[in-house]
Amino acid sequence: MPRQTRNRMIQQAALLFRSRGYGATGIREIANQAGAHRGVIYHHFPRGKTEVAEEVLAATDATVGGFIDSWCANQDPATAVRAIVAGIKMMSTGGEHPPGSPVAAITVGACPDDDHLRETALGIYQRWQGAFRDCLRRDGVPEPQASNLATVLIAGIEGALVLCRAEGGNAALDRLEAAMLSMVATRER
Repeated sequence: MPRQTRNRMIQQAALLFRSRGYGATGIREIANQAGAHRGVIYHHFPRGKTEVAEEVLAATDATVGGFIDSWCANQDPATAVRAIVAGIKMMSTGGEHPPGSPVAAITVGACPDDDHLRETALGIYQRWQGAFRDCLRRDGVPEPQASNLATVLIAGIEGALVLCRAEGGNAALDRLEAAMLSMVATRER
């Protein structure tokens, strides 16, 4: 039961960070949404919200990063783009919470002196970019074009999620997918 409570708090924190922002989400709100007493959160996360954010980053990287890794490892770039965008739609725009990314929310909302959270987020973004870059390289795309396209995909996803929220739908992700497919198809070899 304690492990389930901890996991529920991480899941709820990710949803709250994604929908309300890291800075606007309080530790009490995380406990309430998880159906836990406020004191329980400090039992599981003695360093408070920063520790919760670290766990949210790790969980998001494991889920989203695992998805990106699996599709990029065995697919051509166009198929990988389609799968990644479909997965992002499913994970980041579905349900009762507005579209968003907990990694972006933590990155933007972290205090200026909280370098650890920003460095962790940077490492996540670099891993995600690296998976797609390696996919492109296997398909014959040279450097620096492979790295540039990988950056465009990950930055585009994060930006498209913001647009999805503003627009109230998934159209921005659809446009990103179309643009990425066009770039992958017309790239110079």
